[in-house]
Amino acid sequence: MRKLLVAFLALSVATFVGCGKEETKVEKAQEEVRKNEEGVKAYDFELTDVNGKKVKLSDFKGKVVIVQFFGTYCPPCRMEMPVLEKLYKDYGGKVVVLGISVDYMGEDPSKLKPFVKQMGVTYPVLVSDERTWQEYAARITGLDSIPQTYIIDKEGFVRYYEVGYMPSYESLFRKAVEELLRE
Repeated sequence: MRKLLVAFLALSVATFVGCGKEETKVEKAQEEVRKNEEGVKAYDFELTDVNGKKVKLSDFKGKVVIVQFFGTYCPPCRMEMPVLEKLYKDYGGKVVVLGISVDYMGEDPSKLKPFVKQMGVTYPVLVSDERTWQEYAARITGLDSIPQTYIIDKEGFVRYYEVGYMPSYESLFRKAVEELLRE
């Protein structure tokens, strides 16, 4: 019974924190989105979406952008996607959401279409390359866990980020977006 309880607790932590190779670096889930007043200049990636279209981060200058690095195999990533879809729809053209898959690197992005359809995602979904993943994960968070979600201001600076997912993040993301829209 004790082993079953320990296994359940470990699964619960992994579900609400994140999926990754370096789980030991994730100390515990955060109560609020990490905030960086000055911001870190976001790497201006150019990646391909599931429809074959090239998407560049700088194409969205002047808008608040939410970038989520995810894996199709990752339960917390899947739980966060409906939250991001809701934000995408609620804010219309004022906020851009970009999903970036890290588990299809080097593959044809169209392979993600069934997953995107299954998840009911209407925001652009792209496939990461190694450099883009490193520019965010290694340079900003230092973690190799997903989901990693970044909120980028209208000038292209990462102002908020979070690693992992908890249900309370919807209100925290919304608060961050509202603040950046007022600037």
